[in-house]
Amino acid sequence: MINQLKVLSLCLLIPYTTSAQTSEEKQSIVKIPIELLSGEGLEKLTLEDTTRTVYQSKVYDGTDLVVYMVAIGTGITNEFDNFPLEEFIFWMNGKAVVEPAGEPAFEVHTGDYFVQAKGFRGKWNFVDIDGVHLELALVAKDRPDSTFRSPITRAMVIDRDIISGVAVPENGQIYQGPELVVNLITDVEELSKVGHERMLHVLNGVVSLTVPGDPLVYQFFPGDFFVLPKGVVGTWRAAGVQNLRMIEVHKTKS
Repeated sequence: MINQLKVLSLCLLIPYTTSAQTSEEKQSIVKIPIELLSGEGLEKLTLEDTTRTVYQSKVYDGTDLVVYMVAIGTGITNEFDNFPLEEFIFWMNGKAVVEPAGEPAFEVHTGDYFVQAKGFRGKWNFVDIDGVHLELALVAKDRPDSTFRSPITRAMVIDRDIISGVAVPENGQIYQGPELVVNLITDVEELSKVGHERMLHVLNGVVSLTVPGDPLVYQFFPGDFFVLPKGVVGTWRAAGVQNLRMIEVHKTKS
């Protein structure tokens, strides 16, 4: 995660059929290519602070959500007085030591999912590693003003028991704040709900989507990230012997 006053955030999505889209274009179902998840194709940013090295690409600019891929140089510290937004992040490489103001420090490691709190005060220390810290991040558009704060005061790292399938949160909801909602999806019926744009990450199982009038069959496997635009309808099917388990992130309903 990077200084939001310098640059918004973190990723790069490509639709199944075309290049990355903006909110002015017709929105398609978008799957993040594996090469972008590896950190390829990011653009180096020019920052006033030349001691910081940051690479970033915006990959999806939808009606409700923006998704980024970001690589951050090693051995630096970002300090925040009042983090201006809520942010969902999947930490793909590296390690950070987080020092919330007035609270115990904790660590974020490769493979962690977390929500960065709106209003966070404290430091993010990016530990020296061989290479860069890499993350995928999602933020909401049209956010409420700074008087709306997250119900947490520090980054909330999602319980690994939930990610591993050991624990299931009540009603499937992992987190709800003023800007973002994070859910655990375990049934295709939950995927059939329409009305909001959402990003999904397949943790386990195989799932496919067919859309009326579209000849493509969209199939997603463990590790896949994809975005469903607002209003996408179709038929979902789970396949294989593994139980379906997915992370879903969407904007909080206003």
